[in-house]
Amino acid sequence: MYLITESFYMSVKEASRLIGISEKTMRNLAYELNIQVRIGKRVLIHRKKLEKWIDAQTRLH
Repeated sequence: MYLITESFYMSVKEASRLIGISEKTMRNLAYELNIQVRIGKRVLIHRKKLEKWIDAQTRLH
């Protein structure tokens, strides 16, 4: 049996704190990058896709 210690999704608040931007900017970025999932009114960010984007950004600079 496997235990999942890390969820596949994170809140906009968590994601914005992770990369140091406002929640509004995070929502816009998530929409532009197509890394968001809407569940009702909640917007969640796909963790692995965000990490992949961050890695790509750090390789460019």
